[in-house]
Amino acid sequence: MSKSKTKRAHRELKRDKARKLAANQRKALVAAKPSSKPSSAPPAKKQKLNPTSTTATPANQPARTHIQASQKHDVPFGVYDNILLVGEGDFSFTRSLAVEHGCANVTGTSFDTLEEVQQKYPSFGDIEEELGTLTPPVPLHYGVDATRLGSYKVLRGGDGEGGEGWDTIAFMFPHTGGLSTDVNRQVRANQALLVGFFKACLDVSDKKDKHRPKMGEKEERERKDAAPKKHRVPFLKPGGKAIVTLFEGEPYTLWNVRDLARHAGLKVLESFKFVWEDYPGYRHVRTLGAIEGGGGWKGEDRAARMYVFEKVGDESAARGQEKKKTKRVREDSDSESEEV
Repeated sequence: MSKSKTKRAHRELKRDKARKLAANQRKALVAAKPSSKPSSAPPAKKQKLNPTSTTATPANQPARTHIQASQKHDVPFGVYDNILLVGEGDFSFTRSLAVEHGCANVTGTSFDTLEEVQQKYPSFGDIEEELGTLTPPVPLHYGVDATRLGSYKVLRGGDGEGGEGWDTIAFMFPHTGGLSTDVNRQVRANQALLVGFFKACLDVSDKKDKHRPKMGEKEERERKDAAPKKHRVPFLKPGGKAIVTLFEGEPYTLWNVRDLARHAGLKVLESFKFVWEDYPGYRHVRTLGAIEGGGGWKGEDRAARMYVFEKVGDESAARGQEKKKTKRVREDSDSESEEV
C-alpha cells in the first residue's frame, strides 16, 4: 500500500472514532434528561456526610467520630526504657506493657500489700503467674507509697542501687479512694497525692560507695557536703517523663494536674486522649477493689486523658544518658543477632 493510501486510511479511522464518540455522548444526554411525567413521590433528601468520614451516616444512627491515623498518638513507653509504674491495681497495665508492647524493663508497684491485692482483685492471680513466667520475670513490689519512692532501696537508681535513674514513671488513674463525700475535701486529698508523687519523681538519693571506710559523724557530714555530683543519683533521669492518666470531666479537671506539676518543678510536655485499645488486656479497677456484679460502670467506657511531664535538667547529663541508652540498644541488638 502506498503512503498516500495509508494516510487516507488513518484519517478515515479517526473520523469513525469521532462519530462513535459523538453518538455515545448524545445517548448519555438523552438518558440524563428528567422524565416529563409528574411524579407523586417527594424528592429524596440529601444525606449529610460526616466531616471525618467518607460515608453517609444513616438518620437513625448516631454520628461516629473516626480518629484519623495522623491524629493518633504514639504510645509514650519505649521498649528499652526503664519504666516504673506506681499505684497499680491488678497489674494489668504492667502486663500490657511487658507482654503486648514488649517493654523489657518494666517494674510494677502497688500501694496495697500482696494480701490486699489478692483480696481486692480476682484477676490478679493469672496476671501474676504470667508475669512470673517471663524471662526475666517482671518485678512486682507491694506496699509502695507513690509519694515516698526514694525511701525504697529496691527502687533507687531505676534498676537497683547501681542504676542511673528511671526513664519513665507512670501513675495510672491516681485516686485516694472514698475518704469523704465532700467534693472539696476529695479534691484537696487527690491534689496532695499528685504533688507528693511529682516531688518523689524529682527526688535525689545518695549512691553508696561500698569501698568507702567508716567515718565519724563529723567526717561523714563533711563528706556529704563536699560530695561530687556523680554520687547523687536522680530518681527520674534528666529529660525523663512523669506520666499521669485521669478521667475527663469533673471532679478530675478540678485537680489542675498541669499546675501542680509546674509548681513541683516539672515541665508540661503534652497531653492527649487516652486510647484504651492501645493497651490490650488493660482493665481499669477501682481503688476500693472489685465490686460484686461488676458495678454500675466500667472505666474503659469513659473518656480519659494522658498527661506527660518532663524533668528539666542538665543538658550534658541528658546527652550522657541518651548515649548510654543507645549503647544498650546496640548491645541488645548484637546479642539477638548472635542468637539467630
